[in-house]
Amino acid sequence: MRPELDIVPLEYSDEEVIDAVKRELKERNFIVRVYAKMDLPKTSLNFYRKQYNADIILDVLRKLKGNIIGITDKDIYSGSLSYVFSIAEFDGPAIVSIYRLNPRFYQEKPNFDLLIDRLVKEILYCIGIIKGLKECSNPRCVMHKVMSVRDLDYKKKDFCDDCKIKNILEDTNL
Repeated sequence: MRPELDIVPLEYSDEEVIDAVKRELKERNFIVRVYAKMDLPKTSLNFYRKQYNADIILDVLRKLKGNIIGITDKDIYSGSLSYVFSIAEFDGPAIVSIYRLNPRFYQEKPNFDLLIDRLVKEILYCIGIIKGLKECSNPRCVMHKVMSVRDLDYKKKDFCDDCKIKNILEDTNL
C-alpha cells in the first residue's frame, strides 16, 4: 500500500517549489495531493518576534483529515525555541517552513535544488514522526533531529537500516 500525503500551502504559492516536492515524493512512492492555498491564522503572528507560532498553526491543521503537511515561507517557532524548520505530531499534522531552509536566508546565492533537497528531508522527517517513528541518533538518517541547516545538509533523504527495520516491524508503510 502506497503512503498518502496531503500538502497544504499556507500563504505560500510558489508552484515550482510545490511541484518539485511533489515529484520527489512521488518518486519515493507516495500518493501526493495538494490542497488549495490556506491563510495562516491571524492569531499565529507574534508581532514582537516577527514570527508565526507553529503550535497555533497546528491547531488549525488538526481540523483537516489525512497526513497533512503544511508548507509556508514564513518564519516559525514553537514554545521556547527561537525557531524551527518544522514541527510534527504523531498521527497528526506537521508544518514545514521554507524560511530558514532557503540558502538566501544565509546570504548565499539562490539554489533551487538545495532548497528542494532541504525541504524534502524535513517533510520526510515529519512523515516519520506522524507515522510514529522516533528520532534517530544516526546523523545521516532522515529521522535524525537537526539543530542547524548544515546538519540538515549532511543527512540523507533516506531512512537508515535501523529505521527501515522499524518501519517494516511497525508496518508504517514508509
